[in-house]
Amino acid sequence: MFKIFIEGDDVHVRVLGILGAHQRHGITAQLLAATLAALPADVQRETIFLADYQITPDTGQANPVLDKLEQQLQASDIWIMATPTYWGSISGLMKNFLDCMRPRMVRMTKKADTLPGQFKNKHYLSLTTCFISSLENFFVGITDDTFRVIDRALTGAGLIKISELVGTGTWGQHQPTTKQLARCRVLGYKIAQRQVKDDATLKRYLQLLGMVATMSLVTMGLQQLIFKLFTGPTFWLAYISFVVIFYVLLASLLHYFTFLRHRRR
Repeated sequence: MFKIFIEGDDVHVRVLGILGAHQRHGITAQLLAATLAALPADVQRETIFLADYQITPDTGQANPVLDKLEQQLQASDIWIMATPTYWGSISGLMKNFLDCMRPRMVRMTKKADTLPGQFKNKHYLSLTTCFISSLENFFVGITDDTFRVIDRALTGAGLIKISELVGTGTWGQHQPTTKQLARCRVLGYKIAQRQVKDDATLKRYLQLLGMVATMSLVTMGLQQLIFKLFTGPTFWLAYISFVVIFYVLLASLLHYFTFLRHRRR
């Protein structure tokens, strides 16, 4: 959870819900609406229903639709990307939106490298729904690619991820469950923080390294004191190798559960 606040009462956070679903009032739309409704009264909010727009790529001609969407994206501090999971990924509406907005979200170098563009350091939250049960999605991960596509596009554009929400078992469902609405309220509270930036990943890994190194030194120091396990240079060689191996394994595990394995229930 990010906690960098903007001082002053004259600053208002703007949250933009982007709905890439075919139904304006379907389950995905209702979860998005519930998340927006959970925001404090002083947070400005707006929803874009992508089906209302004829979104086409930039071709060198005037494109007032993309111009309008770009202005709404720029005016918002936080985006909520809401899309059902179709065929294991985002909806066609959301995919078309991301594809057409790509030249305005990133910039390309002469070597075709993609760099963050004008939306760098904004924040986003991913929201999806699917027909399969929570238990099945937990083991199969049918919604993982939905989150990966959104993450790939928005992190490439320099945005910072807040969290993600998945609503499972929506087949035959006409309104969200109490549990799903409770998660929306939690997320609404979470994204209501007034922040400007929180990209402290490197700092957190360095802090983790410091903690691993300190605890390893204390543990091995006690082993040396009590059991006389190490002598001379052997102690420091064992200490350094243990810290490196333990840190790499722990950091890899944390990275997997934090960034690679997405919310499934």
